[in-house]
Amino acid sequence: MKLNIDVIQTILAGFPHDLRQHSLNVCYLSLKLADYAGYAYEQKRTLIIGALLHDIGKSCIDESILNKPGKLTYNEFLIVKQHTILGVKMLEYFKESNEILPIILYHHERWDGKGYEGLAGENIPKLASIVTLADAFDAMTSYRPYQKPKTLTSALKQLNINKGTQFDPNLVVLFESCILDLTKRPYETSTGKFIDQLITNLY
Repeated sequence: MKLNIDVIQTILAGFPHDLRQHSLNVCYLSLKLADYAGYAYEQKRTLIIGALLHDIGKSCIDESILNKPGKLTYNEFLIVKQHTILGVKMLEYFKESNEILPIILYHHERWDGKGYEGLAGENIPKLASIVTLADAFDAMTSYRPYQKPKTLTSALKQLNINKGTQFDPNLVVLFESCILDLTKRPYETSTGKFIDQLITNLY
C-alpha cells in the first residue's frame, strides 16, 4: 500500500478535531523551523508527512484519557506513552514509511536521554527533535482540558529553561528566532489550507 496524498488526507480527516488541528499546527511550525535552518527539499518532505502523522497512535487511545482534566495515573501515562509505538505499527506497512517512522517513534525523546525510548543528544534523529519542539510549543500555547494556554513569551521562556535537558539546545535558539520572526509578518490565512497546498505539492 502506498502512503499517498489520498491516504494522508483520509487519516487526517479521521482524527478528532483537536488532534487534527494540533497535527496541522505541529507540521506548520516544524516546516517553518526547517526552512529557517536551511533544510533541503527531501528532508522537508519527510518532515511534513512525519509531523502531520506524529500522533497517529493517539487515535487508538481512549479520548477520556487523552483529554483527562486532572493528572494521569501511572497506568494511564503508560497507555498514552504507547502512542509512539502504536503509530509505528500503523504506518510500517506503507512502502514510503521508513523515513518518517523515526519521527513517529522518537518525537518524545529528551536531550538528556530521559525520554520514551532513552535516546540522548545527537543520537536523536534531527527531524524528530524538530517535531519535539513544535509539539511542545503548540501544546503549551493551545487550550487543553488540563491546562490553560501559555503566552508566546511564556512558552518560549519554558523552552529555554529546558534547553539542553529536554530539548536540543541549538534547535531552541533557532526556533525562538524563527517564532519571533514569524510574529513580525502575516501568518498564512489558514493553517489548514497552507498544509493542504503543501500535501498537494508532495506528490
